[in-house]
Amino acid sequence: MKKNKIRLAISGIYGRMGQEILKIINQENNNISLNGILEKKNLINNKSKVLYKSNYLQVQSDLLSIINDFDILIDFTNPDTTINYLNICKKYNKKMVIGTTGFTEKEKIIIKEASKKIAIVFTSNFSQGINILFKILKNITEIFCINQQENLDIDIIEKHHKKKIDSPSGTALFIKDIIDQSCKKYNFLQKIFFHSIRAGDIPGEHKIIFSLMGEQIELTHKALNRIPFARGAVKAAIWLIKKETGIYNMEHVLNI
Repeated sequence: MKKNKIRLAISGIYGRMGQEILKIINQENNNISLNGILEKKNLINNKSKVLYKSNYLQVQSDLLSIINDFDILIDFTNPDTTINYLNICKKYNKKMVIGTTGFTEKEKIIIKEASKKIAIVFTSNFSQGINILFKILKNITEIFCINQQENLDIDIIEKHHKKKIDSPSGTALFIKDIIDQSCKKYNFLQKIFFHSIRAGDIPGEHKIIFSLMGEQIELTHKALNRIPFARGAVKAAIWLIKKETGIYNMEHVLNI
């Protein structure tokens, strides 16, 4: 193995995102060595293995069992598991790419505090497209706020698969935060309405509607599959290897 390879571990390997990230790493020519995979103990047994390149990796349930084998952990699990892994990574100086959503404000503070010791990419959405939409959204919102559009209605509509637990989604909440922060700069407070749909196997769709009397502006991002999220998470891990501490998002990674 080349010494300059980025040593990676993935948690939630049997989940939708874990499987997509594995596909990206297997299919694309990158500078990554996948050295560890994790899953809930009740989902694995002694024969649980995953094909990586031409070899098989044993699925583990204990992060400490592979702690010396990786430099960066990509984590798409649940808030309790992520915070547990975060504490271990902080202790052993391992970087993290966090794609888990549904954190409480207290848990977000824990993540921010951990970033003083280790480097973390923490975002609600890893796709390039949605992060470009975030930039456009800031500009449009500021135009409305500068002009103090009192008859403006703002709706956020988000759609996800029916197994997604958090509602509204982390991305929808981040969209609200962008609008709130943009309006706050101009002392213009605007009520925002959420509409959440959980149906089928929808990977993710977010729409922001600005309604005025007689006209509307709509911004929409649709994920047709989970590939953009997986590719973004891998890109974030490659980018993060050069960072020692700090908390970052995909705007940093994509330099937009």
